[in-house]
Amino acid sequence: MKNLNKKSTTEKRVWAAIEATSEQLKESIAASEKRGVELSSQIKDLKEMIGGISNSNGMAAEEFFINTIDRGDRNIFGEHFTECYSLVRRFNKEKKLRSEQDIVLVNGESVALVEVKYKAQRADIQKIINRLPSFRALHPEYKTHRIYLGLAAMAFDNGVETESEKAGIAIVKQVGSTFVIYDENMTVF
Repeated sequence: MKNLNKKSTTEKRVWAAIEATSEQLKESIAASEKRGVELSSQIKDLKEMIGGISNSNGMAAEEFFINTIDRGDRNIFGEHFTECYSLVRRFNKEKKLRSEQDIVLVNGESVALVEVKYKAQRADIQKIINRLPSFRALHPEYKTHRIYLGLAAMAFDNGVETESEKAGIAIVKQVGSTFVIYDENMTVF
């Protein structure tokens, strides 16, 4: 009979150990889930802060270039532009077209569309070119105008300036309190 009691006692101990381990695992999982929720919240807050900084940098770049161009003599891209607009948007829901330009310069014969970035990247080059058909469709008043494209930025990733020039897009670069334009290879679109 002693053997039976020992087994019974051993079984009770094993089951008690299993239950204790199970309870510890449940507590550990609950704590991990709580940390995961806290971490997720912190990541969300961090994304919002980074997005805010990025937006602020972008707005500062736009403000710099629009003010410098608008207050200057507007002789850029080899022409004199009489009108200068910032953040020009047009939509056509029926045709599902959208056009947004950071800076639009206009005279009687030409339009210059300048995309502004805090730091220009290679992907920006194709985005600028891809926006041109929507601009043409949504701005028929410029259908006979020459169109120039420009990429303005406070800084450029390696190779972006060269790739932009190859694509016929002028480079507008901050230098101190003004800007320099590289438009030798600019194309009329």
